[in-house]
Amino acid sequence: MTAENLDVVIILTPPEFHCVMACQAMDAGCDVLIEKPFTYSLAEADQVIAKQQETGRRFSVIHNELFKPTVTELKTRVMSGEIGKICSVRFFSGRRNQTFIPEPWYFQTYGGRVGETLPHALYQLIEYFDDLVVEYVRARKLGHCIIPDVAKSVDVKYDELFVEFSSPTSNAIASLSYSFNSNQDLSLVVAGTEGTLLAYLSGKIVKWSATPPSLKQLFTTLPEWQFAIKQKLAKFFPKNQGQKIRNSPHYRQISQFFKQIETQEPFTVTSEKAREVVRLWEEIVSIYAK
Repeated sequence: MTAENLDVVIILTPPEFHCVMACQAMDAGCDVLIEKPFTYSLAEADQVIAKQQETGRRFSVIHNELFKPTVTELKTRVMSGEIGKICSVRFFSGRRNQTFIPEPWYFQTYGGRVGETLPHALYQLIEYFDDLVVEYVRARKLGHCIIPDVAKSVDVKYDELFVEFSSPTSNAIASLSYSFNSNQDLSLVVAGTEGTLLAYLSGKIVKWSATPPSLKQLFTTLPEWQFAIKQKLAKFFPKNQGQKIRNSPHYRQISQFFKQIETQEPFTVTSEKAREVVRLWEEIVSIYAK
């Protein structure tokens, strides 16, 4: 890497190589962007953080779903106090057909396929709580997942995962649910003392409240109608590949990563957030993948 005179390295290897490669890249004078899962252990995460401090280089981790407009809007509305004090945050994801997975290691990695995708839920939850305590973990196999041909020989031990957390400081709870046996829209439900927001990460937020909406509030739901119409029209007027890439959360995060390098602004996904995801990930996986 030193011979190539690189400025930035993006690490897309299986997670067991992330720690050593990130440290090598920073030793070579590069800033680093690392695909999730960041590392398998808190010890490895701390090695990367220590190397950052030693070399003066910087790193971030791909938490791409945070860069969806719906996720940004949801957090803004919650933090504005729209639904009062947060009582719970719940993450749901269900995708039975896993044939889009390109390599068998996604199923072979520590914690299995659910472990590989688990950071997506964790980084959403820590946007609302910084002190989550793991209270309950249950992983099981139902066996209805559609496995890609490249992983047919892999023993898939888990295709369902449910985890419950508490937040002592906020006096609130959180949970995550993954299923590879049924389909469910990727979604976040944030419940507060004054209402509940349901966010479909594909692009729509619905508010539930015990108070009947006023006429003015009804008009604020017009964007939801527009979203539904756009979804229907998109089937007849598909975007070209370039548009799809530029609209993807991966593209948004990578673009912002380079801009923040140029401006020396803090990365959106800080080393502290990346470390917190690893802390929770390691504890959860160590419970179900004994």
